[in-house]
Amino acid sequence: MDKKTILMIDDVKLNLATARDVLQKDYILCEASSAKEGFEILDKVIPDLILLDIVMPEMDGYEMIRRLKASRRLRKIPVIFLTAETDPASEIKGFDLGAVDFIVKPFIAQVMKRRIETQLELSAYQQSLEKIVEEKVEENERLQNMLSVGFAELVESRDGVTGGHIKNTSIYFEAFVSALKELPKYKEEVTDEFIKLAVRSSPLHDIGKIGIDDIVLRKETSLEKGEMEYMKTHSELGGATFHKIRKNFQDNEFLKIAEHMALYHHERWDGNGYPMGLKGTDIPLEARIMSIVDVYDALTSKRPYKEPFSHEKAYAIIKEGRGTQFDPDLVDEFMRLGDVMRDRLEHKEELRRAMAEA
Repeated sequence: MDKKTILMIDDVKLNLATARDVLQKDYILCEASSAKEGFEILDKVIPDLILLDIVMPEMDGYEMIRRLKASRRLRKIPVIFLTAETDPASEIKGFDLGAVDFIVKPFIAQVMKRRIETQLELSAYQQSLEKIVEEKVEENERLQNMLSVGFAELVESRDGVTGGHIKNTSIYFEAFVSALKELPKYKEEVTDEFIKLAVRSSPLHDIGKIGIDDIVLRKETSLEKGEMEYMKTHSELGGATFHKIRKNFQDNEFLKIAEHMALYHHERWDGNGYPMGLKGTDIPLEARIMSIVDVYDALTSKRPYKEPFSHEKAYAIIKEGRGTQFDPDLVDEFMRLGDVMRDRLEHKEELRRAMAEA
């Protein structure tokens, strides 16, 4: 079994020598006489455990552990404080800062070894659990991706008129929502997690079309008024599908975003959309984003009853809907992404193939 690495930081040479005698047989021991030296070693080595003296010149152990816990790279390394202090206040402060244990000086060899062994075992167990959780999360994400793409292909296999629409909108949606993350206005809402879940949900926005009769869904001419009203029910059908599933998974953010997108992507900023007639920011952000890319794809795609509009004409039409059909701030950002969207439009066939193969 490979030896574990321990970094010991103590400004007293005698303490370093004592620990060396106790630990060097069973562990790889790195030594530092100050916090500064300790960080220099940490630039090169990630130890399995840190033994950290509290009372040191320049930077004490409390300040060093604050910096360790603020570092993404170092925060998970277990830290045991070395101290001559035995008062409860010092221990409480150390634990509050993230220490896992204390070893009292002068060192008792067997006590020192047992405390180190215990913390290394706990750390290994925690890492094992984290790995299991990470694998389960990755498996769940792969399943969600497969289901999203699979349902999208199912809808598109029935809809012979708007072929590729679901994947196209997902391609545009990903570019759009990723760009929003860089804007201060959306900093709180458009997080990495939101982007990941919203992108994964986006192919499901038209899932309600599965419930629409083929005669209407596959019609190659413009829909009559009654047929159009019937077609509009796909939003409610899609929303209801996810609402039923969410009853058993109340806290599932993926399903919540998918429901919002399916139910609300035909709402309008001015309140004249469907099915609920929501207005302004009452419409969830993911649905407001989808409504723009949904229209962009519809305009730039060929239909039996129309030729595809150019990117420029589609952009002009969407701009006309600023503040009426669409969120004005989102339209402004969509306008700024003109080159990005044009590139996605021009390469959508290969991007769709890549999406299907992922």
